[in-house]
Amino acid sequence: PALVLELDALEANIRRMTETLGGFPDVALRPHAKSHKTVEVAMLQMHQPRTVGVCCQKVAEAVAMADAVGDILLTNEIATPAKARRLAALARRGCSVTAVVDSLQSAELLAAAARTEGVRLGVLVDVNVGQDRCGVDGPQEAVALARGLAELPELHFRGIQGYQGLAQHIRNHSERSAAAAAAAARAREVVSALEAAGFQCEVVTGGGTGTYEFDAASGVFTEVQPGSYVFGDVDYSRNLDAEGDPVSAWRQSLFVAATVVSRNTAARRVVLDAGLKAVSYDSGPPLVRGWPDSAARIESGGGGHTNP
Repeated sequence: PALVLELDALEANIRRMTETLGGFPDVALRPHAKSHKTVEVAMLQMHQPRTVGVCCQKVAEAVAMADAVGDILLTNEIATPAKARRLAALARRGCSVTAVVDSLQSAELLAAAARTEGVRLGVLVDVNVGQDRCGVDGPQEAVALARGLAELPELHFRGIQGYQGLAQHIRNHSERSAAAAAAAARAREVVSALEAAGFQCEVVTGGGTGTYEFDAASGVFTEVQPGSYVFGDVDYSRNLDAEGDPVSAWRQSLFVAATVVSRNTAARRVVLDAGLKAVSYDSGPPLVRGWPDSAARIESGGGGHTNP
């Protein structure tokens, strides 16, 4: 099997995202690199107007991006001194680095690493806006954490992150819109409390490929961080638009090229050489290009085979 990238489709997706966000002049784009993890793709994104940097999920991703992308947001919490030091070292090399925190312990790790490297790191308070994963649970906790951050001179409070990943794949348009609106309302409540306590939020970041238009229109986010759009992840085509039709904004640009290695005509079965080790099943079985969902039943034949 081989991973194949259709460049025309990739570039069309990148342009379309920028063009759509053109209707929201106060909202910047910070695409997430966790899907592509590729400097060359990040550079194509960075060449688009109003793209301010990239998001990275892991420190290793940030290390890979740092020399080519000058502004990185780490969207996951730091839990070990070694990772904090690696992140701070990027700032020493001249990259603008911001990290999210939801506890003072994590912030103190970052502060110690920044002190060692002789740099100052930006930080965002990570807010739980409905996913119940990471993040502080509400305005009081956010203000308390911001006050703790103010005692760490190596850190610069910049604002908040409020990402609702569960909303991205809600199929019904009105339900997806409502979930995004609820997340924006929770983020707005936290921003209001922080600013009332004297902490200005220059950055309010969140959103994804499934909700970015709702997020941009909310009036609370200063930037959005969609990522999967570059590859046209087919699962997003199962989301519905306002008319009840499948979302067709994105062209699929990433494929796994597989070979038929066996055919059973009587059983109407073919076997491909791309199994669990070549394709992901976390959003269901793969689709065959040009075939609708109902055209074939796809089954895993093991680590190296797929039966469509």
